[in-house]
Amino acid sequence: MTRHHPLGLGLLAALLLSTTACVAELGGALKVDGESFTPTSCRAGQVNGFQGVDLIDESGRTVRLVQTPTNQPNAILIAGQQVIDLGVCGTMSVERQTSSVNDVTNVMGEATLACEAEGHSLSGTATFKNCH
Repeated sequence: MTRHHPLGLGLLAALLLSTTACVAELGGALKVDGESFTPTSCRAGQVNGFQGVDLIDESGRTVRLVQTPTNQPNAILIAGQQVIDLGVCGTMSVERQTSSVNDVTNVMGEATLACEAEGHSLSGTATFKNCH
């Protein structure tokens, strides 16, 4: 019969919790310029000095959602050196989580977006969790 040391099991549980608690969870269905935009990672706005989140796709294109003082998202598209400010765009909720990575507090939330500017458009929904 194998005996398990209680401390060893506790450490294993804590390790598993810490590695899974910080994995980003992304969902929704966004479109940029009428084409599907599928974020593969996210970053808390705290890294760049704003309240909100960056949603980043596989090619590095970024949808930046900056929460305004009136709790509306200001949407910005970033593709390489091109930065397009789409202005206030739909609704968003963003909350600080209790966990952090490298002194950056994780954020979670959701957004419903519909905006156009400078010949570009952004629409759809996004959910995000554990973005740091």
